Amino acid sequence: MSHTDQNQQIFEEFTVPDAVRIRKSLELVKDYFHGEISKLCLLECGAARGGVANALCGKIARCCGVDIHPRNMEGVEMRQMDLNDGLPDFGVYFDVIFAGEVMEHLFDDVKFIKNCRERLTDGGLLVITVPNLLFILNRIRMLFGGMPVFFAYAPYHYRFYGKKTLRKILEDNGFEVIKTRSSHILFSTRRSKIGKIFELLGDVFPSIGAHLIISAKKTTD
Repeated sequence: MSHTDQNQQIFEEFTVPDAVRIRKSLELVKDYFHGEISKLCLLECGAARGGVANALCGKIARCCGVDIHPRNMEGVEMRQMDLNDGLPDFGVYFDVIFAGEVMEHLFDDVKFIKNCRERLTDGGLLVITVPNLLFILNRIRMLFGGMPVFFAYAPYHYRFYGKKTLRKILEDNGFEVIKTRSSHILFSTRRSKIGKIFELLGDVFPSIGAHLIISAKKTTD
């Protein structure tokens, strides 16, 4: 069985499980464009139900998605492709590209960043989320000889990121980092009613949050 076939089976019925990441990513998009989103063209890499494309379809000019599995999402123009092989050509440059929990699955993350840059308009926005290897619970576990928690060290995760690592990859490949957030510290509202506090702290101390959420602007050559 090929690498692509294995990933298709794993993610075939995938629905985004963490609404906090999506909400915070949407806020970064709306803040960057000062709430004026109706004319935007967006591409979601690794598109799934419950993601950014799902949330914005019908509210922006064009909503596109690419995934390793052939998905049907109402209002979203979908293409099937393994992102290790590049990005499909939709015949348009995008104002926003979103890649949620994608880069850790790719063999060549720099190639992916460069591909995204090529498909963005000048000044276009790239929003990325990745599991944070340096999540506070991981730091504690590793201090005592334990392995990182599952989501940061899972099967089919080929790359691992901290805040500085991700920022450097972007800045070295034609992007200016606008804002860095994280989903939460310790736990989110999925696990506890007081998780809202830890979600707020995730933005104050993103380097120790569970999932990094970063927005970056395409710079001119």
